[in-house]
Amino acid sequence: MKIILIAIIFLSLTLTGASTQLEIIEDTKKGTLTVRNGQVDVLTYRSGDQLKDGLDPEQTRSCYIHPLYSLDGKVLTEDFPEDHLHHHGIFWTWPIVKTRGQDTQTWHPSNLRQHFVRWLKREVKGKMVTLSVENAWKLDGQEIVAKEIVTLQIHQADDMGRAVDLELTLEAIGGPLTLQGSQDQQKGYGGLSLRGAPMFKGMTMATDQGFEDKDSNNKKFRWVDMSIKEAGVAIFVSPDHPDFPPTWCVRNSYAGFCNISWPGLKSFVLQPGLPVTLRYRLYIHRGTAATGRISEAYERYLSVHKQ
Repeated sequence: MKIILIAIIFLSLTLTGASTQLEIIEDTKKGTLTVRNGQVDVLTYRSGDQLKDGLDPEQTRSCYIHPLYSLDGKVLTEDFPEDHLHHHGIFWTWPIVKTRGQDTQTWHPSNLRQHFVRWLKREVKGKMVTLSVENAWKLDGQEIVAKEIVTLQIHQADDMGRAVDLELTLEAIGGPLTLQGSQDQQKGYGGLSLRGAPMFKGMTMATDQGFEDKDSNNKKFRWVDMSIKEAGVAIFVSPDHPDFPPTWCVRNSYAGFCNISWPGLKSFVLQPGLPVTLRYRLYIHRGTAATGRISEAYERYLSVHKQ
């Protein structure tokens, strides 16, 4: 009897350990890499070209995150939504880009977009997965005008939530490159963006300055949280971010949408040999019941950042 009891306890511990193990699963055919925590998917990075069935090939995109999952494995983001085909889960693009004497963009389809180059790191170590990838911004699919390094540190979930640190480094290649947010109605959007799944329409929008009850542009926040009853995700901005705290574009009218609008209405010129690094944390949590603890989670983020 004692032997059977010991065996049951051992099996229980083994299964418990397996349920929290982080792993990386690659699908080379689809051009995707998924991080899984036990039986629950955490996120998928899409390195290969992606195109929704029935869309014009000009809509082809790569180098973004979708889906981002809740702590229970529910999909939190949307890709190629009908109302904004250029929204892709968690993505980083700009509506105004100037390079090689041309006015172009990466926000909507144009002659400039991101292309996968190579994986720099894919590592599972203890309670964290680290992914690092090099992408290239190619003009007309050929000339490289910028190099992009994306690094993700995906932490194992705790009782409060899960942290995903995202670092984006951009460097102009072969000449200067200018980035600027949208000038349309002085909205300023452009940069890191999160397009929420349809369930986020009408969501609660909390910030370090209080709650936003309607769509807004060009307000400065250190963090923004988008929550519904059963799930939520916040974006934290590192204090070493350019123009900290940056301005934001936040929406809950047509869906959940958050954008750190950098450089916003003004322009920023990238120079060869002088990269700029943008750091953020995605914080996935249990929803509106946890909204009051987002400030605490942000303070923890700052304390780790200062170490």
